Amino acid sequence: MRLSDRASAAGESRTLGLSARVARLRAEGRDVVSLLEGEPDLPVPAPVLRATEDALRAGLTRYSASAGLSELRAAIARKLDAVNGVPSCADGVLVTNGAKQALYEILQTLCGPGDEVVVLSPYWVTFPEAVKLAGARPIVVEMKDGALDVDAVGRALSPNTRAVIVNSPNNPTGAVYPAESLRALATLADEHDFFLISDEAYEGLVYDGVAHVSAASLGRQAAARTVTLQTFSKSFAMTGYRVGFAAGPEELIRAAGRLHGHVTGNVCTFAQHGALAALELGEAHRAMWRAEHQALRDAAFARASKIFSVSKPQGALFLWADARRRFDGRRPDSARFAEDLLERAGVAVAPGSACGREGFLRLSFCRPESVLREAFRRIEEAL
Repeated sequence: MRLSDRASAAGESRTLGLSARVARLRAEGRDVVSLLEGEPDLPVPAPVLRATEDALRAGLTRYSASAGLSELRAAIARKLDAVNGVPSCADGVLVTNGAKQALYEILQTLCGPGDEVVVLSPYWVTFPEAVKLAGARPIVVEMKDGALDVDAVGRALSPNTRAVIVNSPNNPTGAVYPAESLRALATLADEHDFFLISDEAYEGLVYDGVAHVSAASLGRQAAARTVTLQTFSKSFAMTGYRVGFAAGPEELIRAAGRLHGHVTGNVCTFAQHGALAALELGEAHRAMWRAEHQALRDAAFARASKIFSVSKPQGALFLWADARRRFDGRRPDSARFAEDLLERAGVAVAPGSACGREGFLRLSFCRPESVLREAFRRIEEAL
C-alpha cells in the first residue's frame, strides 16, 4: 500500500502504544498495574456532570460554533486573565478537542516545509511528531536538571526558527519554569521573530507553594509572541470530554480557526457545557485538587526514591526516575527496562527514550495510594 510521506514519517505515540498493549494483556487475564497515563484518578466534579446531563436533557446535542461556544470562549478569556494573568478576549480563544489538537492546529498555522521548531528535551512524546506533521523540522535542545536553559535555546535558533515549544509544568520532569527564564525566552522570541507555544496542560497542578507562571502574562511583548495551550483534562479529570483551547494574538487564532473549521465541525457541544461548569468551580477546587495530587506525589516519591534517583517534581503528574544504576545485561536501556518491568513485574512505565532522554523512566503517580504501593513493591521485587 502506498502511503503519504507525512503518514509514513509520523511515529506512533509510544505511550499510547504501551497503553494499548496493557489493555491487551489485561484482556488476556494478566494483572497489570499501569503507571503510564497522566490521567487524574479522581472523579469528574459533580457540578460538571450535572451541567453535562442538563445539556443533554435540554437537547444541546447539535452542531455549535466551530471555534467554540461564545459563552465558553468568554469564560476561558476571563479565567486566563484572572487566574493566569494572561490578557485575553473571546476572539483570541479557540476551543479544541483537547490540547493535542490545539498544538497540531497552531503548528499547522505557523509552520511549513523548511521551517524549524525548537523542542526542549525531555519532552512530551507528541511534540516532535506534531512538528513533523506540519512539514517543519524539530530541533531538539537538551535541558539539564529540569531547568529552562535559555542560552542553549538561543544557540539553537536559526533564520528558519518559527517557534519554540515550552512546557511548564513539564511532562515528564515536573519542572515549573520561573518567570525570569520565561521572560528571557520571550525576549529572544521578540528579537528573533518566532512564537512561543506554551503548553500549560498541568497549570493547575503545582505543589509546595510553587507558582505556575504563564509566559503570556509577562508583559505586552510576551503576550504578542505567545500562544497558550491549556486543557480541562488535567485540572478537572475531564480526559474523556476532550475539551482544550488555544489562546493568543487574535490574527493567529482566527487563522487557526479557519483551519479548525475544516478539521472538525466543533468540539462536542454538551461537553463544552460541562467545561463551562468547571470554570465556575473556582479556587477552592484548585486548592483541593493540588492537595490531593501533592499527597499522591509524596507517597510515590517516598517509595520511588528507595529504588531510583528521583528529584521531587514541582508540578504535573509524573516522577522522572534516573534508572541508569539499575541497568544490566537484561535491562541495558530504558526501553528494555520498561519491557522487563511489564513482563516480569506486571508494571507498565514509559521509557525515557520515548521522551527524548535515555536512562530514565516516567512513572505516573496519579493512582490511588494502594495501587502505588503495589506497583513499587512489584518493581522492588523484580529488581
